[in-house]
Amino acid sequence: MDDESLMTIESLAAAAGTATSTVRMYQSRALLPPPERRGRIGYYGPGHLARLRLIASLQQEGFSLASIKRLTDAWESGRGLDDVLGLEAQVSSTWAGEEPVRLKPAQFARLFSGQKVTPSVIRRARRLGLVSMDGLDIVVRNPKFLEIGTELTRIGIPVSEILDEFEVLQSMTDSIAERFTGVFERHMWDPFVAAGLPGDQIRPLTQALQRLSTLAESVVEVALSEALRRRASEFLAGQASRLDEAGVRDGLRPAARAAGLDV
Repeated sequence: MDDESLMTIESLAAAAGTATSTVRMYQSRALLPPPERRGRIGYYGPGHLARLRLIASLQQEGFSLASIKRLTDAWESGRGLDDVLGLEAQVSSTWAGEEPVRLKPAQFARLFSGQKVTPSVIRRARRLGLVSMDGLDIVVRNPKFLEIGTELTRIGIPVSEILDEFEVLQSMTDSIAERFTGVFERHMWDPFVAAGLPGDQIRPLTQALQRLSTLAESVVEVALSEALRRRASEFLAGQASRLDEAGVRDGLRPAARAAGLDV
C-alpha cells in the first residue's frame, strides 16, 4: 500500500462513517481483510474503505451480511479492487438522494401554514429520519418530503397526523423494498456471484438494478392509484344518501367522474 493512503483503524472508521467496533466486527466475520501490520500498528488502505462503503450500501438496501460475505470471499480469491470500487460507486449512485436543506428553526416553522411546530414534533421528525440537527439548524434530509408535508398542511392536515401517516407508510415501504431487494438478489445478484463477480458484468448488473428500482416505483404508483380510486369511490357511495339529502350529489358527479370516481 502507498504510505500516503495508509489509515489507522480510527481514521478508517471516521472516513467510512462507522465505529471502530464495527470495523473489528467485520474483520472477525472475515468481511474485511486484515490490516497491514507494521510493528504493533495495523494500517488500512483504500481497498478497505471501499469494502466498508460497499457493505454499508448493500446493507441499506436490505442485503444480509451472509450475502455480502460472498462478495468479500470473491475479492479475497483474487478479484481486482477496480471491480469492487466500480460496483460500490454504481450502487451508491443508484439511490443518490437530493441535497439536504438547512433551515433555521423559525424558517422551518413558517413553512407549515401557521401550525405550531413544537420541540416534540421536531424530536419525532428526527426519530423518523426526516430531519437532523446541526447546532441550532434543522437539516431536512429529503426536501421532497418537506415539500409534500408543507402542501398537506396547506389543505388542513395537522402536522402530528402527517407524521402518524408517514410512520405507517415508512413501515409499508420498507416491506415493499425488502421484497424487491429479494427479487434482485435471487435473479440478478446470485447469478452474478455464481459467475465469479465478473468485472464486465458490473455495469449491466447496476443498470438492471436501476431499471428494477424504476419499475418497482411505477408498480407501487399504479397500484396505489388504483387503490385510492377504489377506496374513494366506495367512500362516496357510502355517503350517497347524505349527498342526496343535501342536494349536492348531481353537482358533485361531474368533478368526481373527471377524477375517475363513481358517485
